[in-house]
Amino acid sequence: MFRQLYFRLSPKGRRIVRRLYYFPQDLFARIFHKSDPLVPPKGMTFVGSGNFELIGDKFANHIINTIPIRPEEIILDVGCGIGRIARPFAKILDKNGQYYGFDIINYGVNWCNKNYKKYPNFRFEYFPLINDLYNLEADKNAEDFEFPYPENSFGLVVLISVFTHMQKNEVLNYLKQIYRVLKPGGYCYATFFLIDDEVGQNLFPYTFDDYSLHNLKVKNANVAFRKNFIMQQCELQGFITETTFKGWWNNGHPTDAPDFQDIIVLKKPL
Repeated sequence: MFRQLYFRLSPKGRRIVRRLYYFPQDLFARIFHKSDPLVPPKGMTFVGSGNFELIGDKFANHIINTIPIRPEEIILDVGCGIGRIARPFAKILDKNGQYYGFDIINYGVNWCNKNYKKYPNFRFEYFPLINDLYNLEADKNAEDFEFPYPENSFGLVVLISVFTHMQKNEVLNYLKQIYRVLKPGGYCYATFFLIDDEVGQNLFPYTFDDYSLHNLKVKNANVAFRKNFIMQQCELQGFITETTFKGWWNNGHPTDAPDFQDIIVLKKPL
């Protein structure tokens, strides 16, 4: 019931509700605790529930244990949010490594640019793309967006909870852009909600040909794709699928899976 009411609000309204809800906790933390300068106030985060630090660290550890990452790696964080993945990589990358992040929400990017001034090799950019969950104040869309980076630039592209809030043609364009900017031999680490014959659709009751929606009024609230469709599109783009990890979203309770969402690790051939 609360979730349905929440989705009836505009993106700006949802951010105001979150700031108000967490205001007492954020005020208490500001007064009585010395906080990590790379951890934002709870009311400013927009990357889902859970502990900002623990989830960021868990993802970073899983990435470096799954993919051969060097301290001098050049990384692109698509949908960087307010720095949940950037924070642990600030410890993983050395001064020769580079981190680029971009997002469609400006205040998260602004916060990161302010708080990462001690890390000159970290860059955050805002690109206003329309999305009915996050940004209605834009006139461009992800389906036509071209990543503003040269070909063969990155050794790793990360997308955490990005494809889960995008429509079909937007996902296909991003797969194309990722392949273009990855170096030969580079990796893409991305999360999805993947549906197959063994996975039910309780969270996604509105079914279409290749995908299902959680909410018809806010179509980007949560989006699940047919697993065979996504794997086929990745192959058609030229990717090699290195490995997949099933999330625990369909079980309804945490398991030993790496994350709530499903994970696909792709590689651009040499």
